Amino acid sequence: MRYVLENERFQVTLESMGAEIKSVWDKQLGLEHMWSADPAYWAKTAPFLFPFIGKLEKEQFTYEGKVYPADKHGFGQRVEYSVVEQQADSIRFRICDTDVTREKYPFSFVLEIAYVLESDGIQENWYVKNTGDKPMYFSVGGHAAFACPPLTEGTKAGRIGQKVKLYGVDPAAELYSLRLNDKGVITEELLPIRLEDSCFTITQELFAADALIFDQDGITAAGLCDAEGREYVRVECDAPVWGIWSHPDNGAGYVCLEPWYGICDFAGYEGELAERPHTQMAAPGETWTGGNRMVF
Repeated sequence: MRYVLENERFQVTLESMGAEIKSVWDKQLGLEHMWSADPAYWAKTAPFLFPFIGKLEKEQFTYEGKVYPADKHGFGQRVEYSVVEQQADSIRFRICDTDVTREKYPFSFVLEIAYVLESDGIQENWYVKNTGDKPMYFSVGGHAAFACPPLTEGTKAGRIGQKVKLYGVDPAAELYSLRLNDKGVITEELLPIRLEDSCFTITQELFAADALIFDQDGITAAGLCDAEGREYVRVECDAPVWGIWSHPDNGAGYVCLEPWYGICDFAGYEGELAERPHTQMAAPGETWTGGNRMVF
């Protein structure tokens, strides 16, 4: 089911399947900020990643010595959420564990995703409550695909030459992106990314080998800018890992800015779920909170 939030500037459409943002229409500027979900490239717009980020080694994980299957990015994007609270400019979605989820993920939980419209964007809050009697281990993350560049109705433009801006790091630094192999897990290879005025440019080959993954400390936000460096969207978050991704075909007019509290597996990982890098934990009865802010 679809729901609409609205304030003076934005009309936002959300889908209860996956609690996913589908559209952010800017009434003042007369343009759409989100990717159209064209299935020729990628049929999603802003899926929520839970309880895993990316792929796990052998598409499985081990918890207390037992092996469980693990879908890419977890099941949080593939289930129907109920709406537990809604106002004109805010909404809160909820799911709970079920017999089906416990077959793949042996924890009791309540997950809530709340969206609040603001004058310049959207505050998205995440709440993960452990309703079981053991520590709960999980990852969460955003996967929002923004139109690159944002488009007025009936127009089309390519992403080549647009820029990605990173906040919280040396504006002239050389960063290193982790790289994925053909199985979607992290290798020992590093890709150097040279920043200029905190930005790097989107090129023909930038996404040829899947996502860029930054796990350096200090990144506080990521944005998209035009060729002259004028920013048109920014995602703010204190997440320890950031993914920047798009379809490798440059006809895809979007780029995903993804704050992650978690990460894909490294090739060959054989440890327990609790030992995976950047895995989050909620004690019994505890509610873990996180989220991000999208500024347009």
